[in-house]
Amino acid sequence: MMVRKILLLGFSLLSAFHSLYATSFLNQFQQKGYVEIFDKKQEAIAYDALYVYFEDLIEFLQTNPLWTQKLYTAKERFIRSKDRKRYSTDFFGFYDESKRGGRSQISFYYSTHFHAFISSCYPDFNQVPQIRHFFEACFKIQQPYGALFHEVATELGIEAIFSSEEGNPPLLLKVVKYFSSYSPQRPHYDGTAFSLFLDSTDTQSLLLSPYKSLLRVEDFASPLRKFSRSDPEHSLLLIPGALLTEFSLYPTPHIVIPNGQIRYATIAFAMRPGYVQEKTIFSSLPSFKH
Repeated sequence: MMVRKILLLGFSLLSAFHSLYATSFLNQFQQKGYVEIFDKKQEAIAYDALYVYFEDLIEFLQTNPLWTQKLYTAKERFIRSKDRKRYSTDFFGFYDESKRGGRSQISFYYSTHFHAFISSCYPDFNQVPQIRHFFEACFKIQQPYGALFHEVATELGIEAIFSSEEGNPPLLLKVVKYFSSYSPQRPHYDGTAFSLFLDSTDTQSLLLSPYKSLLRVEDFASPLRKFSRSDPEHSLLLIPGALLTEFSLYPTPHIVIPNGQIRYATIAFAMRPGYVQEKTIFSSLPSFKH
């Protein structure tokens, strides 16, 4: 008996995963910590353009603190709105940790509802090209992935977690710039339903391990990918987050290791609408500091 193939919005699973009956998503998560997905929709040039817009946004906000404060105020107002409940998180907007030792990164958490809220309640933001162009690029990048997350949940038999009037799960798109001084101490678990690593200018810097009761540094490795970033059709990595434990799905620990260079990455997070996570103790994470 063959389980149907995923073929949705130009996506298809890599040949190694075509027979989901033989090698299910759950087995892949348990054995490897991830599933590799073949992406026909976005090429590296789209992400390169996104990072140019991100640099413009960073420069604008760092040199215009009043606009940075306005964006923060908009975020604080948004997380008090009903739309925030769709995401079950308070992570939205601009986070500048470039001066924070070890962290040394700048990130932006984009969502379509946050975008719409700002456009409606703060129309003056639409007149700032650095903000408008970045938001438009984020909107375009994230469009195919809501349906993909829903299809994955359907294959796992847990699609009810995304039930909403919109049909697809609420998505957060994280765009991050790592500085050369970035040096994390430990891996981490994502507080999501699923995380999809869309792009990185250095794919080898991402290390992960399947979930285990005892985790060691040597358990972490960079996944081998069939397609590289330079290929017109490249690979995405899908991992489970920390919000699915009732389905025997445990989060994949991962870390971005330092390489002494500036690099960028984009990740799509599938969240659980209205979900309140119970306190769960996961396996301890090893230190990468020597």
